[in-house]
Amino acid sequence: MKSWKLKPKAPESFLKQFPEIEEKIVQLLYNRGLADQRKIDEFFSPDYDQDLHDPFLMVDMEKGAERILEAIKKKEKIVIFGDYDADGVCGSVILKTVFDALGSQNTSVYIPNRLEEGYGLNLEAIKKVSDEKADLIVTIDCGVSDVEEIELANSLGLEVIVADHHQIGKKLPRAFAIIDPFQKKDKYPFKQLAGAGVAFKLAQGLIKRSNKEIRPGWEKWLLDLVALATVADCMPLIGENRTLVRYGLIVLAQTQRIGLQELMKSARLSPTFQLETLKTNLDAYSLGFVLAPRLNAAGRVDHANLSFELLMETDRVKAGVLVERINEHNRQRQKITEKMVAEIEERLKNYDFSSNRPFAIVEESAQWSPALVGLAAGKISDRFRRPSFIFTSRDGVCRGSARSIPAFNVVDAIGKCSDLVDEFGGHPGAAGLTMECQNLPIFKERMNEIIAKSVKAEDLTPELSIDLEILPEEINWSLFEGLERFEPFGQANPKPVFLMKNLTIAGLRVLGNGQKHLRLDLKPESRNKKVFKAIGFNLAKNSGADLKVGDIVDLVFELVVDEWNGNRELQMRVVDVKKSVY
Repeated sequence: MKSWKLKPKAPESFLKQFPEIEEKIVQLLYNRGLADQRKIDEFFSPDYDQDLHDPFLMVDMEKGAERILEAIKKKEKIVIFGDYDADGVCGSVILKTVFDALGSQNTSVYIPNRLEEGYGLNLEAIKKVSDEKADLIVTIDCGVSDVEEIELANSLGLEVIVADHHQIGKKLPRAFAIIDPFQKKDKYPFKQLAGAGVAFKLAQGLIKRSNKEIRPGWEKWLLDLVALATVADCMPLIGENRTLVRYGLIVLAQTQRIGLQELMKSARLSPTFQLETLKTNLDAYSLGFVLAPRLNAAGRVDHANLSFELLMETDRVKAGVLVERINEHNRQRQKITEKMVAEIEERLKNYDFSSNRPFAIVEESAQWSPALVGLAAGKISDRFRRPSFIFTSRDGVCRGSARSIPAFNVVDAIGKCSDLVDEFGGHPGAAGLTMECQNLPIFKERMNEIIAKSVKAEDLTPELSIDLEILPEEINWSLFEGLERFEPFGQANPKPVFLMKNLTIAGLRVLGNGQKHLRLDLKPESRNKKVFKAIGFNLAKNSGADLKVGDIVDLVFELVVDEWNGNRELQMRVVDVKKSVY
């Protein structure tokens, strides 16, 4: 069972700064690190014209944009080299769309095969591109760590522009231009853009420097892809990302991309958009848990070209065929991942995680799909609250993915084992790495030592973070309307989670296929006679297994709206429940 942790109350001095905002809302802002009026204004009222930063604050943006425009003007052959995940695919579509709009007649896209070529540029791909007489490679969502590959490109007379968003390693490649906000001398104020976000900034730069007439605001139609990639790549939904996703959801609801229309239709998403309020029924969940897994499934089971073709497709019938193939791949992905996770969990049954050892989970099998080890690592890390490294092996080489916990920067840790690792890269919470399998036992031992020195015991304990405790009389439509201002929810801006104590169970039912869900009627002990309705998904056999009518419980919940037959009613969505302790 997870331990419950109530976030610290905001200082009185902070609460008094915003007397015009309800105190509970101010507390939620404080919990999200929004400490001044400017950040709060940007958060509550994202403004496309005011809150997006100048793309030319990025190092090499000017240089890169001028070179691409020169290549288009001279009709040089340009190859966009993208990553195979949803972020890289969306970024590739953005660049291809913009290059074409600026008059390019000789641009192609190369997305590597995840299983055969792996992440980033590779030597064989560089040779192939050179053989096809390319003049310029523009990477997206990769390239900043590909020193050897770009050196080969230089030797073959190819120029390379790197557009990436990953953290910078010890050595930068000798590319013609590197556009990445993590460069040391970079003055771009927001560092957490997705790869497609960097592609969008490059698109803005190209349009600004181009002599070709582009309809004002045309680039806004790219925001559906930026939003999708930003959420898919688990980028924080604060700062500039919040603005990009907020407007991107509006664009997605009206998307002109036939492929996205058909993908949403197959996923039973029916987008609505209100011009007066700029509201849509699409949200970050629609992006991260409905659309993105389908786009990613193509690269995991087959080839990411399927997703690229879908997003570029203009024929509805052909798009429908591609959607069916992608959906089938997604179903396969789910089955294979579930089997892998079950096998890993079986191996871990003999570990006593209550003693906080092992600190790292490191598992390997030649039978596991290299395309799905990242998904498995994420699920294992979430369940056991450990940095997890899941590998597949072939011919003595182990290729794996790492997923971490908030308190541990997995990329920095892998860097401390660089003598054991052939290649690695990623973010603080997720990384990919390759090593000789003979190094795996030593890697595991050293990683455990690194984690033991840098992570506290409480960081390894599954924890439920609660925004604030709330009283029954404080549940009302005014509060819910205040919570709506926090949308879209996502990384760094999760749905607010509340605690309410001493509720008596007045009614209890088990629902759903397999009797997995709980429906509760809850009465507060105060004079408030209202009975609250609560729904707890997948809790009937876990937290709610021993509950009965008459029990007094504490509840952790999200506040949602239950709509039926034209009626709207506030309801609690149970996150966790336990019997009250007096």
